Amino acid sequence: MDEKMLRDLLGRAVRGEPPLGPVARNALRAGIRLRRRRRAQGTAACAAVLAAAVFAVPALTGTSRSGPALPARPAPPARVVYVANLYSGPSSSVTPISIATNTPGKPIAAGGLPLFMTVTPDGKTVYVSNNGAGTVTPITTATNKPGTAIKIGPDAGQVAITPDGRKAYAITGGPQTSPGYARLIDLATNKPGKLIKVGYNPGAVAVTPDGRTAYVGNYNTSLVTPINVATGTPGPPIRTGRGPCDFAFSPDGRTAYVVNQVAGTVTPVSTATNRPGKPIKVGTAPISMAITPNGRTAYVVNTIGTVTPITLATDRPGRPIKVAPGPMAIAITPDGRTAYVLSYESDAVTPIDIATNTAGKAIDTGDGPRAIVITPDGKTAYVANFKSNTVTPITVATGRAGKPIKVGKQPTALVLVP
Repeated sequence: MDEKMLRDLLGRAVRGEPPLGPVARNALRAGIRLRRRRRAQGTAACAAVLAAAVFAVPALTGTSRSGPALPARPAPPARVVYVANLYSGPSSSVTPISIATNTPGKPIAAGGLPLFMTVTPDGKTVYVSNNGAGTVTPITTATNKPGTAIKIGPDAGQVAITPDGRKAYAITGGPQTSPGYARLIDLATNKPGKLIKVGYNPGAVAVTPDGRTAYVGNYNTSLVTPINVATGTPGPPIRTGRGPCDFAFSPDGRTAYVVNQVAGTVTPVSTATNRPGKPIKVGTAPISMAITPNGRTAYVVNTIGTVTPITLATDRPGRPIKVAPGPMAIAITPDGRTAYVLSYESDAVTPIDIATNTAGKAIDTGDGPRAIVITPDGKTAYVANFKSNTVTPITVATGRAGKPIKVGKQPTALVLVP
């Protein structure tokens, strides 16, 4: 699969609309080299970050606007990192890598074009969303054997699992002019349930920490659809900003933060009332965000080559931090000291010192870094490199990249399994 095919695939994953409006697109092109210009649309696509969204180990962290935080669950040690290989011959695959030895295991058949992965809270099952096949494949982590593929619908997208591990929501869509859907999956039986109508071009889905509400970002609109998990019914859409494509939650679950790529904003939403707050201007074409473990600061990745910190107690953005051109994903170490920013276009991983908000020297991990996970003990970060077909471990204490691990063709997503 060449990069033109990848751009087409990512475009289909967000149901066909160009990822940026004309203002954002012009800003992107103005300051980026010719090599990036040729591929800007593909890497800026919201689907690209969602394919790598599972990298963010501390994704459901943040700050509380009121009330105490939910008790933190100690993270179990990770033993395996699973790698989705977008194209591995006749059948796409998932490769398990032993964290103890950094050696890859036998590839696991997944289905057509796996773009997204997620894992159940107990770590017993990995669910692989196969965009091309319109299915989700369960993999039993104890045996590394795939189960029967679950039919979702055209262009199967991101999957979110409830904290109790009983239900999952997988997004799927029709033509750009038709409503998209969230498909309910009963995880006890792995049977697909009802289709829940959401907005046009659903591109992101997340479940609140208390498991009561699932939110679906409808990229072709300015709307987020809340779904009552108990009843499976959608509520009135929430207007957040054009191009909602990523979510994060405060630790008490009372606030959802929505990244709006086309609007260039992050919008806080009360999960109790589903009312949006004032949008926070962060930069041009924000694509992903991560929140420090202490819940004080959010870091928002802007595809023009900056990362904007937000002080969440006041919702005030700070001075943008310059990183390598074409950033698309970010992850923060469990101790909250370092953020790693992946720049697919620049073949670079930029560390940011959180205490000073300064970018360090770029780390060379391989060509086309697309996804990152950080082990719960904070010792190692794993980076999937789409163009060099490798996963590279980074020793967090030294910031040095280790020997690349060969995996299947075009790795797109990573998950850690205890």
